[in-house]
Amino acid sequence: MHLKLHYQTADLEYGETRHAQVIMKSLGITYQHSTPQSMGDQWWFWNCENIPQELPGYITELSVDSMECIGFGLSQEDAERIRDYQE
Repeated sequence: MHLKLHYQTADLEYGETRHAQVIMKSLGITYQHSTPQSMGDQWWFWNCENIPQELPGYITELSVDSMECIGFGLSQEDAERIRDYQE
């Protein structure tokens, strides 16, 4: 599963100001690759594991194919690695 963390929601609605990768680590979530998305004030986390049953409201599922994100934070090589990931 891919996840996205929305910074503005985290700060304004939850008072969470830590770095996105620190937040994911504190929740025990591991991931294959992370991609900052400055235009959307988000971080995208690819191929996440150890996802808790309940996530904070500022972390939601990212429903986009990595191949569609080439040039938007992912290289061709990164997108292929994400697509071909084996848990």
